[in-house]
Amino acid sequence: MIQRKFKQYRGYECLNCETPLDSSEKYCHHCGQLNSTKRLTISDFIEEFLSNFYAYDSRLRNSIVSMFTKPGILAKEFNEGKRQKYANPFRLFLSVSILLFLTISLAEKFSDSQSKTNNTININDPKKIADVVNDSITVTNVSQLKNELEKYQNLNKDSIYTKQELDKSSVGFYYKFSSFRNFHIKYPNKTTSQALKELGYDDSQLNHFLYSKSILFKTNNIKNELAEYFYQKLPFLIFLSLPIITIIFWMVFYSKKINYTEHLIFSYTFFTFLFICLILFNFIGFFSETISEFLIAISTLFIFPYYLYRSLRNFYQQNRWKTVLKFIILNPLFGIFLLISSLIMIFLGILLF
Repeated sequence: MIQRKFKQYRGYECLNCETPLDSSEKYCHHCGQLNSTKRLTISDFIEEFLSNFYAYDSRLRNSIVSMFTKPGILAKEFNEGKRQKYANPFRLFLSVSILLFLTISLAEKFSDSQSKTNNTININDPKKIADVVNDSITVTNVSQLKNELEKYQNLNKDSIYTKQELDKSSVGFYYKFSSFRNFHIKYPNKTTSQALKELGYDDSQLNHFLYSKSILFKTNNIKNELAEYFYQKLPFLIFLSLPIITIIFWMVFYSKKINYTEHLIFSYTFFTFLFICLILFNFIGFFSETISEFLIAISTLFIFPYYLYRSLRNFYQQNRWKTVLKFIILNPLFGIFLLISSLIMIFLGILLF
């Protein structure tokens, strides 16, 4: 039986609508919310998500309106027990995440189709040449650009190149992966050590790892396959990283009155708002990439930081100067934790490839 339904946790007033209740009442006779004063735990949070998975109705609208008009209030009221009018923050975050990555995928396909309409390169246009040549190349003049382009054009992803040949052309690690894959296809019976020796690479653990991963690719279009793979894994990776990021809020705004799960709800609502904005920007990008990029820049510099400040102020209920001070402390910590969690997620993604 669900612990939150135990009689010992029943109150004498509904936390959602404040209707007087008797301890014998399992649910509020006015609004229908569970009569329980038990504080949320991880198991309670997941339980509410599973039991209300399909019940969006007006709560979805209330949640989105609250996020855009009253930053931080949704998480505050949800933790206080006013859950009947809001969608479960975890379920909402998951749904919005899936929608975001669908729009990202659509945007990528749209961008690819646009680029295919004009795949000719003007040898006298330095910018066009620089876009084609790998970013690792440092270009100083048009003549060098032309030379690098010629090297690039002479290489074929379906061919096998030694380390010395690739070092001369400076085209990046994608050709290294495709050479490994092509070598394995041509000589499937040769061991990894033999392959590395013939291709001119050190017989190191790193090269063994790269070789073993390269033969798993379906095609020699390495970059697109990696991008597609990580796009598919992103909902899972972000889902895992948010609990790590929540530790920052728990550290900076430590309080005995707020437990980790309640901090986690704040994180979900904040990132749900960010993801909804990014979805809107992606849709705008279908019509105008310039406007979309401008909105992303403005939001990153001004709107999102201000929204975070207002969310912190409303959720944690601290005075202005204390919130400003903690907001300043939060930003570098947030950057560090985000970098660490991203590296962990990318590392796990590569291992699971």
